[in-house]
Amino acid sequence: MSELEGVAVEDLREWIEHVSEKESAQFLMIALASAEEGRDVGELADLYGLDGDEIADWIDTANEESLVTAVARTEGVDVDELADTYGLSPRTVLDWFRNLEGEPIPDAAAVIARYSQRGSAPVVRQTPARVTYLDYEAIHANGWSVEDDDLFEKASEVYRLNSEEYGRILVEPGETILEAAENRGLSWPYACRGGACANCAVLVKEGDVAMPGNHVLTDDQVNVMNARLTCVGVPVTDAVKLVTNVQQLEDFEDLRLPSPLGESDTPPSA
Repeated sequence: MSELEGVAVEDLREWIEHVSEKESAQFLMIALASAEEGRDVGELADLYGLDGDEIADWIDTANEESLVTAVARTEGVDVDELADTYGLSPRTVLDWFRNLEGEPIPDAAAVIARYSQRGSAPVVRQTPARVTYLDYEAIHANGWSVEDDDLFEKASEVYRLNSEEYGRILVEPGETILEAAENRGLSWPYACRGGACANCAVLVKEGDVAMPGNHVLTDDQVNVMNARLTCVGVPVTDAVKLVTNVQQLEDFEDLRLPSPLGESDTPPSA
């Protein structure tokens, strides 16, 4: 069964009452006519005076993603723009909206309205996120590679790693990752605390982290390396795995500031 076929007729009617854009209302009416009367794309195009290809594209989007994400798009939510603004992958942004499926329709519609007006920060988690971390120097000392698929499994088997090198923290709603680490007694590198340097940079290996205050990392560092800044980073998935202490890598050399912690900025020897 496609995503759209699983939506109740009553929900389609309720969604029509909570959208503000003409395009959203048109396509919800199309979905309702299709669900109630079984009309095909050609009939729907003639009935509503719309382009058949446009109707087919909207139905495909609803079937492939979800009704909520399809409505978000017709209401004016720019998924790529949100991903770029918050340092996330577009798939993570789509997951935000997909996760609204179980919420009351008025609440889901209100979230979409905030994002369509570009006036909302990333969806605030209501539960803690589990963040597992592994220090880059520990990776280097053990002869591992950041690219190893089983990196964290190998780290869990090395008893001599201390809590600064490897472990797990819970990041509570409202905390940045750096704040969570500090609140649990860890001393992670930082400098500006405002997203303007790379001293607190990490690499995200699993999960995703929103970074609304990034002023320094490039698109390649965010999208290719999957780098994030913990001083402004907020988990948006239930579990996240990070490689910490990567500010010393050559990729971030020109983005570091003198640290108030006095840690060395000298990369480990090869």
